Amino acid sequence: MKTLFISIYILISALHMQEQKPTNSIVAGNAAEVVVVKDLDANTKPYIYFSFATGNEVPASEAKTKNWDIAFSKTTIAVNGGTSGPGEGGAVVLEKPFTSVTEAPKEGYKSDSDAGYAIPGGSGNSWYKYDMGVHAILPIVGRTILLKTAEGKYAKIEIISYYKGAPEDVPTEESSYYTFRYTLAGADGKF
Repeated sequence: MKTLFISIYILISALHMQEQKPTNSIVAGNAAEVVVVKDLDANTKPYIYFSFATGNEVPASEAKTKNWDIAFSKTTIAVNGGTSGPGEGGAVVLEKPFTSVTEAPKEGYKSDSDAGYAIPGGSGNSWYKYDMGVHAILPIVGRTILLKTAEGKYAKIEIISYYKGAPEDVPTEESSYYTFRYTLAGADGKF
């Protein structure tokens, strides 16, 4: 009888542990957590600032600090480095799917400068294309932004949508609402 109770307890514990598996994680490198940010309003001037470390917006009053990593204004994306901020920020856009990027390269990051942003603007130049058929800004499938944060850590980002509610069909009129997912690399640079 005691063996039966132990067996039932083990079975219930195993089922309970299976139910608690995180659904927002990937299993690559050190199994970093993937965070999804929905409808970040980039209709603000000059930017809406965001911190990957906290997963939150940062007030514009902190624009000259290292408290933010990335900033959005319409289709323009700035990083906290170079001419845009005092951080160590930089970026590179890879033609690789988000889930295929398992390690952050140590070199190749550009900072914002007088010559342009680290994440270039314009249709087809980095993360989006302008679709003339539906007159919409659409993320380019298979493009991943790798970002060196203000503190010198690494994040990978995939822009999912530029429209409020992240519609799957033709976008709504409410644009400049970023939905994206990101994950931070571990100390070893792996995602």
